[in-house]
Amino acid sequence: MNKKFKALSLGLAVAAVCSLSGCGEKQADTIELRIAQASAGDGAIGLSLEQFAKDVAEKSKGHLVIHTFHNGQLGTERENVESVQAGDLDMAVVNQSVLVNFEPSIAVFDLPYTITSTEHADKVFLGDIGCEYLNKLEKTNLHGFAIWESGFRNLTNSVKDVNSVADVAGMRIRVMENKIHQDLWATLGADPVPMSWSDAYTGLQQGAIDGQENPATVIDKNNVVEVNKHMAMTEHCYSTVFILFSPKVWNELKPEDQKILNEAMAKASVDERVLSRKMDKEAIANLESKGMKVTYPEKSEFISKTQSVRDKYGASFKEMAEKISALAK
Repeated sequence: MNKKFKALSLGLAVAAVCSLSGCGEKQADTIELRIAQASAGDGAIGLSLEQFAKDVAEKSKGHLVIHTFHNGQLGTERENVESVQAGDLDMAVVNQSVLVNFEPSIAVFDLPYTITSTEHADKVFLGDIGCEYLNKLEKTNLHGFAIWESGFRNLTNSVKDVNSVADVAGMRIRVMENKIHQDLWATLGADPVPMSWSDAYTGLQQGAIDGQENPATVIDKNNVVEVNKHMAMTEHCYSTVFILFSPKVWNELKPEDQKILNEAMAKASVDERVLSRKMDKEAIANLESKGMKVTYPEKSEFISKTQSVRDKYGASFKEMAEKISALAK
């Protein structure tokens, strides 16, 4: 890892963990916490959660024990958010597009081509803007703990290679149940089909849909190559996951326990990004070895074609969009 990047990222990550709070009620000898997430346990997020749990146990000398639940074992992401709000679940990892239902301003990150590179992403999400969005969640009865990387989303399909916007025309593409993502693909000439990820593979297998879009690691870990043989590196959206803590649980922790959790999460927020990018490259190579044809269309055409989507939805977040754009320079 580049030393300059590491130093910058560690500093930014510590800042993004934000403020400490809590009343410091008396705790039992061992405090057990549960964290739930929807993706695979062997992806960058899942592996990083496991390492985070180990680090917390080590730093606290076994006083803090975190139990991890992957693959949606404790419910959908939306259900996890509501459980965290109620204090029935201690922590959850939730995609930014799901959190829009609770904090609408997060939708600025769903605008196509808002984040232009991994360097740009680090400046945004590990810096003041990331911290601002974590703090915004307090008013929705959520303690924003950190923002991790899911990655740049790319298009796969079972029809043909995609080298231009024209190649997307008419394709039935599975998208998240998110209006911006639906309009994005409609603008590109595709037929967007809102569908839960749990139903997507069957839809692809049966031919009800032609393709889907996700980060390369998600595509690889979910065996999409078995039903889609074409992947275009469109990198149309950069996806994050927010790590949420139940305010009820957080505020009952002693300050020294909060400090341990914050320090471990600051480290994890850097390490997860490093692992995510390593695994992304490995996933692309692995997909190619399994017969996936990977193309690299000129993104400028996609950026130009989706300007209307940024104009339509970005009007509500104009000031923030400008601050995000400024960090890309």
